[in-house]
Amino acid sequence: KWIADRNDHFLIDSHGRDNIAVAEMGMDANGKFLAMRVDLLANMGAYLSQYAPHIPDGGITMSTGLYDISELYIYCRGIYTNTVPVDAYRGAGRPEAAYLIERLVDVCGRDSGLGPVEIRKRNFIKPSMLPYETKGGRIYDSGEFDGHLDKALTLAKYADFPARAAAAKAAGKVRG
Repeated sequence: KWIADRNDHFLIDSHGRDNIAVAEMGMDANGKFLAMRVDLLANMGAYLSQYAPHIPDGGITMSTGLYDISELYIYCRGIYTNTVPVDAYRGAGRPEAAYLIERLVDVCGRDSGLGPVEIRKRNFIKPSMLPYETKGGRIYDSGEFDGHLDKALTLAKYADFPARAAAAKAAGKVRG
């Protein structure tokens, strides 16, 4: 039986999900997204793996998600660190991009006072816009994202959330 020690691990293993991003979204007075700017540090590890540079590149192309954003600026830097190399793992850049855009959209919903649902509905790519090419170069040829969100909200009983949260708080439970 072979058991890897720390040195073996450093030489033969890899990890994923090591981007640090600072992002901003420009909106008009009605909450319509106008532009998105991202400064991305992509950890490559101590030495370069075969696929590492493609991970942030794939994420860049997916960075606007399902939203109609007319301008996009991304500054991406690959950096070497003292960690094991980064390599493709279950989605290779797409989960990082989805996390970034959805967190940013949540912030926009909160800052605008529109909330997380309405800000999404105002900015989703509409069926009438399809096929749609994002500023990252991805093409959406189908989708009815408002309807998908409505279905998810219904299944999650989203309208009942405030009452469930209040009941949990009254019972001494912490949520979130």
